[in-house]
Parts: sequence; structure tokens; C-alpha cells
Amino acid sequence: MRFLGDDGWPSPQLRELEIKKGSGRWTTLYCQTLVAIRRLYHCARLVHGDLSEYNILVCPKWQVKKGLLLLPDERTSGDEDLQVVLIDFGQAVDIGHPNADEFLQRDISTVTQFFAHQGITTLTATNAKQFVVETSCSDAEELIDDNDDDYEEEVEEEGSKKTSNWRNIAATWDENSDLEALLARLKLK
Repeated sequence: MRFLGDDGWPSPQLRELEIKKGSGRWTTLYCQTLVAIRRLYHCARLVHGDLSEYNILVCPKWQVKKGLLLLPDERTSGDEDLQVVLIDFGQAVDIGHPNADEFLQRDISTVTQFFAHQGITTLTATNAKQFVVETSCSDAEELIDDNDDDYEEEVEEEGSKKTSNWRNIAATWDENSDLEALLARLKLK
């Protein structure tokens, strides 16, 4: 654990940002948030359980890049871009927990509502959940209908599967492909 901030000032919570409503920066932060939830789900096999604009910090990438704090002379131009960081995992549960699906749905609904209030296009909570739990974005079928009754059963089956290589997923995780897939879904909407 380490301090995220600059010169003794903590990085702001998502709710503290002063960005114009409807700005593309909100869309970027929304996509980063869903990708972070997805990575937490697949790489750590966790559901946050209390995710909201209070538990998401926003800081320059150089503060979190590869888990190392970069000195000014080691930074590149992209390192000043903003990056979301999920915090406060005291109530997080394993994806096998009996209430994990309910907690994940609540986390996604809360995040989706916050970003929708910022005037950007968001996925429905159901489609956002599908994005988070599906094994591969590139293998995904068409977006599901919000009235798809079979979806809940599919999510329950997916959440209960145990894979032998889940610990190795983090090393090969490609957030860029997740971001591209999510942006494509937002444009289809």
C-alpha cells in the first residue's frame, strides 16, 4: 500500500473532479473504471462490494505505472494522462461468494448511474455486467437484450467456474483491447 498524490496532497476521488458534463474525459474514466472492475473480477477473482465515486481515485499514470513511482526524468508524455485507481477493499468478496453476483450488479449500477449523471453515454447495467464477466471481449456475441432471462443463469455458471490458470491471467492481461472493445460497444449504442 502506498500514498497516491503529489506533494502531500492526495489524488482526488472521482466525485471531486471538476470536468465539464458530457466531456470525453468522463467517457475515458468510465471505460477505465469498467476495465478495472473487469480486471479485478478476472485477475484477482474479486468483487469490490462497495464501489462508488467515493472509492475511485484519479491520478496521473506515472503514479501507478507498473506499480512503481516514476521520477520526473523517467516519465513520458502519456504518463500525465489520468488513470482511475480502485481503493477500499475491506468488503471485497471472492467471485465464488454466494452474494458476489448481487454485489457486482450493485457496483456496476452505482458506477453507471454516476457516469450517466456526468452526461455521457453508458452501457446499461446489464450490458456493463456482461462486459465485466465475459471471458474474452473479442469472443463476445452481440450485446444481450435487457430482457434476456437466460443471462442470469449464464453469469452464475461463469462465476462458479474455477480455472487453474487464473493467477497467471494478470501477467498477460491486455487492458488496451478491453478499452477498445468497450469503446466499440459505446459507439454501437
